[in-house]
Amino acid sequence: MGLFDFLNKKKKEVVPYEVIHRELDIFTATSLAMPKMNNPFLLDDKNNHPMIFGYFMGVIDYMAQAYQLSEKDRRTIQTKYVLHNFAKNDEKYTAELIKYCEEIRQRDDVSNYTLRGKLAMKKWKAGGPMAEYAPMGLIRILND
Repeated sequence: MGLFDFLNKKKKEVVPYEVIHRELDIFTATSLAMPKMNNPFLLDDKNNHPMIFGYFMGVIDYMAQAYQLSEKDRRTIQTKYVLHNFAKNDEKYTAELIKYCEEIRQRDDVSNYTLRGKLAMKKWKAGGPMAEYAPMGLIRILND
């Protein structure tokens, strides 16, 4: 391999963080709208946390797959996502929630919620007539 071959190698594509965060924020707000309308204290009920965070970790997993993110980039996206959407910009609480998310991600009973979140985000990103119903996946989980 010559010097010019090294220089001509494809540069790593820049991760579109802002695009990803905007998509996640819109999907999350839409997904939480109906459950919050039914119960404004939804996020405070710890019994719902495995379902809610499992679902949204599936959403993150789909985004990581769709944008071919490295593990480091996925963690960066997840941290800002949790900070902004669930921790009210409290960094200490964000660290606790991320630890919790990683713990529940390993549980078998949460894998169904993760899969449902991943599929909901996939439908939503695909667009089409069914896309607007995709964020309703969370309320379906909570009502089951």
